Amino acid sequence: MNAPWGGAVLLLLASLALLATACTRSDTINVTPSTEPPGITVTGRGEVEAPPDTGYITLGVQVTAGTVAEAREQAATAAAAVIAAVKDAGVAAADIQTGSLSIQPQYDYPSREPPRLTGYQVTNTVSVRVRQLDRFATVIDEAAAAGGNAVIVHSLRFDYDDPTRLADEARELAMADARRKAEQLARLAGVSLAAPIAIAEGTGATPVGRFDEAAFTRQAGASTPIEIGTGRVTVDIAVRWSIR
Repeated sequence: MNAPWGGAVLLLLASLALLATACTRSDTINVTPSTEPPGITVTGRGEVEAPPDTGYITLGVQVTAGTVAEAREQAATAAAAVIAAVKDAGVAAADIQTGSLSIQPQYDYPSREPPRLTGYQVTNTVSVRVRQLDRFATVIDEAAAAGGNAVIVHSLRFDYDDPTRLADEARELAMADARRKAEQLARLAGVSLAAPIAIAEGTGATPVGRFDEAAFTRQAGASTPIEIGTGRVTVDIAVRWSIR
């Protein structure tokens, strides 16, 4: 075989090899059938509103003095007076808990000079649970009077001591809402609902009556106005029904 024919034969063999490879190669896509039975999945929500029955206050004292010993002693005296006043206002000792205690150095920052220590600040706060809401304003007023200029009120809120009953009612409403939606979808699709095959739930309570520390001012002889308001307990559920 001469050289020109030899090159042609080699080119032909290479082309046939490529063609054979292309013919034997295949791209296969495997589709796995779903094992989940056909159904309808919807979400439902239930909300129940009710006035709160419990209040929470975070209050305490804050004192600044030249030394740690002076600041601590003054803060301890003021904090003891505040706690005693809260108890006298009808709060049980079990409903009073220390929330924080801090001692912080205080500095002055003059221009173009190093910081200069000016004293120490002691802060002592307690969390108070008030079960008798008709005494809520009294607790604040008595604590403020006892703590004097050292008193601080960080926050207050209202909530439910036991939201179980409200959550039960909200859950019934959520399930009814989910069923209503599922029945409508089934009717539109021309199918019928069977038994639920999956249910997931989430709950939440919306606090009411939050308090802004910066807005707290008390005039002599005037009671602090407190609006309890209304809160709500919400239940969200996701339900999947089988269909027939």
